Amino acid sequence: MLFWRKAFEKMFKMSNITLLYFTLSFFFISPIIIHILEPEKFSTYIKGLWWVIVTTTTVGYGDYFPETTPGMIFGTIVIFTGLFLIGTLIAKISERFIKWIKMKEEGKMDYRGEDHYVIIGWSDDKIKDTIKEMLNSDSVHNIVLIADLPSSPIDHSQIHYIQGEPTEYETLDRANVAKSKAVIIFSPQGVPAKYADGQTLLIATTIESYGEKVNRHIYTIAEILKENHLMNFRHAKVDELILSQQSISYLIAHASVHKGSSKLFMNLLSTESGEKIYVINKKKEWITYNDAFEDIKAMGALLIADHDDTSIIRRPNAIIPEQAKLFIIADEDTFQKISEGYVIIS
Repeated sequence: MLFWRKAFEKMFKMSNITLLYFTLSFFFISPIIIHILEPEKFSTYIKGLWWVIVTTTTVGYGDYFPETTPGMIFGTIVIFTGLFLIGTLIAKISERFIKWIKMKEEGKMDYRGEDHYVIIGWSDDKIKDTIKEMLNSDSVHNIVLIADLPSSPIDHSQIHYIQGEPTEYETLDRANVAKSKAVIIFSPQGVPAKYADGQTLLIATTIESYGEKVNRHIYTIAEILKENHLMNFRHAKVDELILSQQSISYLIAHASVHKGSSKLFMNLLSTESGEKIYVINKKKEWITYNDAFEDIKAMGALLIADHDDTSIIRRPNAIIPEQAKLFIIADEDTFQKISEGYVIIS
């Protein structure tokens, strides 16, 4: 028993290349040996190979088997060698699979996909809810989460966790930030607002310099806590800044004056409601905003803005620029009638 245990341990310690060569040699040579020992029973190489495979995998169909003493002795060798080979291969495959799962859970595995979203930071409420909304809105593109946690805080097939410091290029490389659709920087939890916005600014400037390094514009969305810190982000080239604390304050104040308005905002922001905010490009036949407004309205949707300009409703005869980004409110079926490709904003 000790002999077989030591034999298995030595085989398990073999390098993958050595084990592969040994296995291929075993399956190549064994059919030749059994053919030499019993040429009438195993008249072709294929019959010998079939017997070796069936024997080593312990299937044992019984259609071919050795009948002479030398053949039986060799068959015994094939059985035990096959058991060790197959056992070692299964053990090594299981070991690599377990190691792969462990590395993935601990955020040590690089992400090589493209057109994904990158989220920086973690909290059990705000960021978790954001991810849930994003997955409901977009079931195609993956999300890469960068955080400094011992293991992935969320288990989902579309989420890939990267453990690391977002102010280091190595971490951004591992998350393949250069080929992402957008990077979302959340304000760190449990940090005073004046310091939290400073950390967010440091991450944003790191992403900006990283984008220059890889010669790519990286669309960046950042959450900040204090409105008076907006000027500090002026040179960071952040595409969108979201004032989280002020947004809640504005929503509550607006709801108290215009009762019921908060329900409208929440419906537009939630993926569970029928209507969502989408962005579409200008169509060739739309010359003025009124052309687009009437066409979109006829299909059951509402044009509300071009980029962040909501005053277009008062300028119906203004010419729509070619680089226009038109925001509409519509349900998914109506939107599909308007545009083939789309981006869900809320």
